[in-house]
Amino acid sequence: MLLRTGVSAGSTFLVLAGTLPARAAPGLSAAGYDDQLCVTAQRLIVGQPDIPVRVQTGEGNGFYTIQMSVDAAARGLVIAATTGTSSDGGTRYPAWVACKMVDRDRASDVLGLTTKAPARTCRDVNDHTLQVALNRLTPDQRARLQARGARLTLADDTVLPTGGEWLPARVEDYVQAADGGYRVSAPAVVVPWDRREGGFYQGIRHCKLLTLATVERWLVAAAAGTDRPLLGATAGGCRPDSALGSRVGSCLFYFAPTKAMVCQDYSGTAWTQTAARQECGKRHASREALEAAGKRYEGAGGAWADGSCATRSDAPTRAGTCVFQCGAEDETLWHLPEGAGDAATLGRFCKVFVPAGQGE
Repeated sequence: MLLRTGVSAGSTFLVLAGTLPARAAPGLSAAGYDDQLCVTAQRLIVGQPDIPVRVQTGEGNGFYTIQMSVDAAARGLVIAATTGTSSDGGTRYPAWVACKMVDRDRASDVLGLTTKAPARTCRDVNDHTLQVALNRLTPDQRARLQARGARLTLADDTVLPTGGEWLPARVEDYVQAADGGYRVSAPAVVVPWDRREGGFYQGIRHCKLLTLATVERWLVAAAAGTDRPLLGATAGGCRPDSALGSRVGSCLFYFAPTKAMVCQDYSGTAWTQTAARQECGKRHASREALEAAGKRYEGAGGAWADGSCATRSDAPTRAGTCVFQCGAEDETLWHLPEGAGDAATLGRFCKVFVPAGQGE
């Protein structure tokens, strides 16, 4: 599990439809664009081009567990980001980013902000990146694109029902060949802000976005008449551990979005009991504990046990299991209880879902 922190101050678009300035990040050079793409996205979403944004970055399960928030004391926002890479001629480059962000309603309510900017979505961020890429083309490349009629179609976001479905969603699954180019829809999660409840999972807009490196590579190739995919395919599914258990221990905690207790096994080979205990220590032991913590994501700790969920007397009856980071060293298993939803609903909560009775 890797975790680092740092601080950083359907429409169709012809690829020659015009250019726009870098609206969200004044002075940001294209050289650093992809490193700061989630910052740009957050500023666009809330309509505040200069608001301070603190970035947490993680990979795998490390990204799954970090959360976005509003830092009222610093009058800024806290986001979570991760980057997916691809390879071009043996050189790896950032292909897409995933950004966990707060929405404009939450930022405005907590920080007392006002903005005249129009409401924006993940599609608008992809459009911003497209315009930056267009600005970097040569006049000859523009002329060739115009002659060939290459198109990028930026469709409305695909809003997924839950964060559990968005986290493992593959960006390339939302890119389709169309109109001499590609049709792109950004996978997103949108949860409205409830100022009375103020849950950590409310007032969010999460986006998976194309990088400047990806868009620019495609534009240059299209101008040269080269048939290049916008995004390469990644590895497909996996087989979860048939035992559906854990070698190092388990954690029982209250998960607010499902309004239910969840038992988690640490099934990946890289988990140690120390690391698993630390992860469990960020959970909430009950709904009351969540309330006592001001409904923040991180709590005083879930209920730890050295054995797996299957051996615990306090674990609820399992309706099914969500497998996160399936097959990876930091794989985890969330055993979802009866009453949290039917099997079809739970199956949409995660990429790999094992109904009760299977894998036992």
